[in-house]
Amino acid sequence: MATGCASGAPGGGACRGVPVNAVALALAPLLLAGAQPAPDGPIAPAISHHALATPAGRLDYDAVFEQQVLRGPDGQPAATMSTIAYLRSGTADAMRPVIFAFNGGPGASSSPLHIDAMGPRRRDGAGLVDNAETPLDRADLVFVDPVGTGFSRPLTPGGGASFWSVAGDARAMAQVITGWLAAHGRAGAPVIVVGESYGGTRAAAMLPLLKGVNLAGLVLLSPALAIGPQGDSELVEALPAMAVAAAAHGKGALAGLPPAQVEARAAAFAAGPYARALLAGSALAPAEEARVAMQMARLIGLPPAAIRAARLRVDVEMFRAALLAGKGQVVGRLDSRIAAPRPAQVAGRPSAASDPALGLGASNVIVSAALGDYLRRELGVHTTRDYVSLTLDVNFQWRWPRMEGTDGDEADRRPDLLGNLAQAMTDHPALQVTLVGGYYDMAVPLMATRDALRHAWLPRSRARLVALPAGHSVFADAPGRRAMRAMIDQLLRANANHQASPRTSQPPTSR
Repeated sequence: MATGCASGAPGGGACRGVPVNAVALALAPLLLAGAQPAPDGPIAPAISHHALATPAGRLDYDAVFEQQVLRGPDGQPAATMSTIAYLRSGTADAMRPVIFAFNGGPGASSSPLHIDAMGPRRRDGAGLVDNAETPLDRADLVFVDPVGTGFSRPLTPGGGASFWSVAGDARAMAQVITGWLAAHGRAGAPVIVVGESYGGTRAAAMLPLLKGVNLAGLVLLSPALAIGPQGDSELVEALPAMAVAAAAHGKGALAGLPPAQVEARAAAFAAGPYARALLAGSALAPAEEARVAMQMARLIGLPPAAIRAARLRVDVEMFRAALLAGKGQVVGRLDSRIAAPRPAQVAGRPSAASDPALGLGASNVIVSAALGDYLRRELGVHTTRDYVSLTLDVNFQWRWPRMEGTDGDEADRRPDLLGNLAQAMTDHPALQVTLVGGYYDMAVPLMATRDALRHAWLPRSRARLVALPAGHSVFADAPGRRAMRAMIDQLLRANANHQASPRTSQPPTSR
């Protein structure tokens, strides 16, 4: 690596124009094989040296940007996927833990986890500052941008299609992870996978494909572990999150109580009287319907008449529009503490896309000028393309399981996400699983995450649920980042203790 390039000031400074070292040169044929340079073609690897001020002192690290070329069904280069890795300098430990992190969407880049939560630099207003909560002192970090996000692009017209499905996306991510580990000589290193929202779906879907990976931890943040319509169970699981939202805006009988208490009371009602009422359907007696509607009104702050008119089936979108309708406002889906004037509906887009907590406006794409500038100026990535933080254009083209499997590909059938989690914990005796939810999240309600953990039948000693006073992005503030750091530390300690135990099992078997 280049030396003497990092600034001694807190945060360090990127080496400008640092030559790609021998490792990157060795990777280049692998990453760029079969692809010709083009405006939207593969981007050359880039390495830069930096320093970070931490509570324990200065931490020197290398930032490595690379792209892997993915091939389509015809065997030809079809798309690229980017990895942005941060590797502690001065260590040749092939067994140093590696954390792979990605967000969801589908159509989201890894930018929230990268510059809001875990990276060595984090967003602060319009700029970036050192991130004191980064786990880089304990493990190397690799942020992955799926096809169509970040700087990752299809290489040919239609080249993204085979990667814009549950199964195709899982295969691509597994290929990138195993390819990165092999190329960097880290095939035996303990691996922690962090996935947020649809990233939880992706993580669970790809578990059977991580053959031979030393999987040590899964951190699934607001994980979407249910695919397809869930019927009445979706309404039951959303009701506690709606009660928390109502209380946050001074509505309902539980206003003023801490969110944990609100959620617990509402969850008890949702799993009991509310679930039984929904199950009864048209057989529900009018008097019982009226009683349940009144109880719901006390919890979620909507008029009993409106609840009865909906046959007790109040979904999140109805609730978001109705709670503050008198003020002309809608409530955030990703963070129910947020309220904003009702936006104009954009033709062809679901109402969830107008979530004030999402910030899309009338566009289908969010471009992160700050992250693109950071990658170019500080990390030395040579490209003029936009860094796509979020794109609904990919989301709207996604092939969900109910649409897949028509071509005879068994792998494109609906995956058993909870079964994959359970099997992975059997295959990897050291694997620890942490599921995280936010009280103010109505996109993936906390009750849904709790139910997923219960129904996965995971070993209780190695699986846990963490509930935080947060929205969908549980790491969006300093307490959230500290909680993330604590979770990572706990997984790393558990893995170190397992490796040190004389009862340590043999390497994981492949299914």
